[in-house]
Amino acid sequence: MDLKRFLSVIALGFGSGLSPIAPGTVGSALAATIYYFFISDSVNNFLGISLFLLFIVVSFFIGVFVYSQTADEEDPKSFVWDEFVGMWVACIPLSLFQVGLVCWLVAAFILFRIFDIWKPWMIKTYDNKSGAFYVMIDDVLAGLFTAIFISLSFLFIS
Repeated sequence: MDLKRFLSVIALGFGSGLSPIAPGTVGSALAATIYYFFISDSVNNFLGISLFLLFIVVSFFIGVFVYSQTADEEDPKSFVWDEFVGMWVACIPLSLFQVGLVCWLVAAFILFRIFDIWKPWMIKTYDNKSGAFYVMIDDVLAGLFTAIFISLSFLFIS
C-alpha cells in the first residue's frame, strides 16, 4: 500500500475534498454523517465521551501530520480533514446533552460552517498564520465556538 496515497485519502476527507463546489461544506457534511451513523450511539456514557474526546485529539494530530505530508500549497481547498475535526468538536455538546440529535446536528453543522467561513475574532488570527498546526486549529476553534453556542442554546431552551 502506498503511504502517500493513504494519507491523501485522509487529507481529502475520503474524497469529499474533491467536490468542485464547496469542498469544506461537503467535508463537514460527511463528518456530521460519520458522527450520526458511527459515533453518536457510543457517546452515551463517561467512557464513550472520553473515547470520543481522545478520538478528536488523535484526529487533530493525524491532521497536522497528514497536512505536512500531502499539502503542496498553503491550505488547499481539497484538504478537508480540518473540517472533519472541527465538525466533530462542534458535536461534543450533542454527546453531553441527550436531545433530539438530528435537529441539533443540523444546527451544529450550519453554525460550524458559519464560524468556519466567517472566522470571527481569534479564529481569523490563527487562519492568517501558515503551517499545519494553524490550518487545523482554526477549524477546531470554529468547532469550539459552535459547541459553546449549542451548549448555551441547550441551557436556554431547557
